[in-house]
Formats: sequence, structure tokens, C-alpha cells
Amino acid sequence: MPVPYIIGITISGLFVFFILLKKSLQRSDYLLIAINGLLCAFLLLDWRVKEGITVQLFFLQTIVPYLIFPVYFIFVLDSMQETIHTRGRWFLFFLPFVFSILFFIADLFFLNSYTTDSLLKLYNNPPLSYLFIYKGHQIYFIVILVWLLKRLRQYDHVIKDRFSFTDPIQLDWLRNTTLVYLVVQAISMLVFLISNLNLLAINIEAAYSIVGICVVGSIFYVSFHGIRQYSIAQYYGKQNPVPSSDREGTSGNPIETEPAPASVPREKYKSSSLSAEEQTQIYQKLLALFAEQSPYLEAKLQLQEVAAMLQVTTHNLSQTLNALADKPFYDFVNEYRVRHLQKLLADPAQKHFTILALGMESGFNSKASMNRVFKQVTGLSPKEYQLQNLADKQPRR
Repeated sequence: MPVPYIIGITISGLFVFFILLKKSLQRSDYLLIAINGLLCAFLLLDWRVKEGITVQLFFLQTIVPYLIFPVYFIFVLDSMQETIHTRGRWFLFFLPFVFSILFFIADLFFLNSYTTDSLLKLYNNPPLSYLFIYKGHQIYFIVILVWLLKRLRQYDHVIKDRFSFTDPIQLDWLRNTTLVYLVVQAISMLVFLISNLNLLAINIEAAYSIVGICVVGSIFYVSFHGIRQYSIAQYYGKQNPVPSSDREGTSGNPIETEPAPASVPREKYKSSSLSAEEQTQIYQKLLALFAEQSPYLEAKLQLQEVAAMLQVTTHNLSQTLNALADKPFYDFVNEYRVRHLQKLLADPAQKHFTILALGMESGFNSKASMNRVFKQVTGLSPKEYQLQNLADKQPRR
């Protein structure tokens, strides 16, 4: 077996082992296991076909790659807590796979009787009907990957509208992986076209090897980050908004907690169903709440929690913030945290505490987010701000 394949299978096996060691497995973990399992199957089948081709091996080697990307699509959507799998539309991702199975079964097992020589010819110089299937899949995968990149960009806006923290639930790594897969698909399409049309001295085995190495690298990336990255399910989990009929505020009226649609741009909030007076009332209540109770000191503060305190819907609160404060929930809360940290850093009585400890007391949940947000707001790092302000308070001789 070629060394790259051994490395790929070993890496995938190790990742599956580490995933299974997690205390509580999410649906995304099982999907990640499936992706690695399909990768191992693809590499093993590719090796076996090169050792000796049969109809069964050719069939399996052809259809297994078509499963990797649909499972990856579901994995991405599940990581974003999309509900497409509960509406049954996830099956649409597998339609090309089902169509291909039917086509290959009919051709390989019923319509033709392939010998070893004819199979090798089919493998190295596929006819137009096979090329149509191959290229059709690749174009389809490229289109879906571009769509996923758009959804991941929308996700970034959604979490900033719902959460006061983003570091544990950001999916930059998944966006990068999707981009890598997009590049892999483009390379794959180009390499196989060159091989099929005999434009360069690249045979089909070399083409499969090139694509296999690219896929191994991308699977390594998604597996590594998929294991260590928290998903929104782990943070949002049981706190997911429940139907309005199941929750009531202190006044006895149901509290709706539906989030704003991910595709609604911020500008549309300024012409929302709420009147200007209603938005102003909500905003004033929000300012009073933050001034009196300081909920921003809670590191995992969520929009739905603040909406419940104000007895308004999350949708209306998000609209109000975007319309009157012109910023998402994340930026609004973290500016309060920065102001609180500024007071602590400028207080000589707090000097014996570490900056990280003061940041945690201010509501930040990590050193990275504290430094990043603080510098965005003040133009200085927390350390620079502390040194500058404490120096000003030193007694002059």
C-alpha cells in the first residue's frame, strides 16, 4: 500500500479513536466518524483496484467518494445548528449519489458483462455517459460548497446577534475546510479532465493518487478541529428557545424566543414592525438593566436570557439593538465589559490581580477575546492601558 494511503488511514483511525473518547458524543461527532470511515474506505478501495480490478471493486471505488461530500454537507449544517435534517431536506444532498448507484448497478451488473480488460479500459478511458456522471457530481459539489461558504458567513452574523461570546463557537476552521474542499474539487476536476482528454501524461491512477492526497490533507484538518472545537449545541444545548406556549414571563404572558432569520440584513431592522416608540422603550429598559444589574459580567450571556429579563422577544430585542445601537448583541455586551475592565485596570487597589483575572471578572471568557475586543474598543491592549493609567496616578516627586 502506498505510504500516503497508510498515513491517511492511520490518521483517520486515530481521529475516530479520539472522537469516541469524548464524554458526550454529539450528532456532529458521529458525522465526523462517518467522514473518516468513508475516507478510509476510499483509500483502501483505490489501493485494491490498483492491485487487481473487479466489477465489485470498481463499483465501490466509484460510489464511495460520492458519499463523502454529502455527509460533510450535513456535518457543516449540523455544526451550525441548522434544522435542515429535521425537515427531511438533507436527502437532497444524496440524490446524485442515489442516481449514480442506479446507473452503475444497471451498467455494471445488468446491461454489460465486463471482463478485466474491458474494466481497465472503462477505468482509464471512461465513455461519455460516465464522464457526464463524474463531471456532473463535481460541478454539483462545487455549487454546494459555494453555498455552504455563504451560509457560514451568515452564521458569523447570527452568533453575534445571539451570543456575547464567540470564541468557542466560531466556525472559521470549518469555513477554511470548506474552502479547501472547494479547491480540492477544482483540482480534482482539472486533473481528471487532463487525464481523460490525454492533455498531459497523467494516467487515471496518478489522478486518483493526487486527489487522494488532497482529500487526506483536508480530512486531517476538519477532523483535528472538529474534535477540539465546541459546537453551538454544546453551549446552547438545553437552553434552546422553546415554543412560546411553553414559557411565560412574570406577567403571565408567553415569551417568544424565536431568533431573527439569519438572512435578514441589519439595515432591514431599521424599518421593522416595531414602532420607533416601542424600540426606544425596549432600549431604555435594556440600558437600565445593564446599569443596575450588570448582566454583562456573566461570561456566557445570551440574547434570550436578556430578552427574558426584559420580557420581550429575542427578535424584537435584536431588532432594537441593530436599529438604535447599530450593533449586534455581541458588540453591545462586550463594550460594557471593556468599560468595566477599564475601571479595574485603572484602580491601583486591583494591581495585585493579573489582567486575565480582571478580564474574567469583567465577563470575558478567554484571554484571546479579552485582548482582541479591548484593543478594538480602546486602541490599546489591556496591559498598555493599565500601565498608562496607573502611571498617571503615581504621586509626583
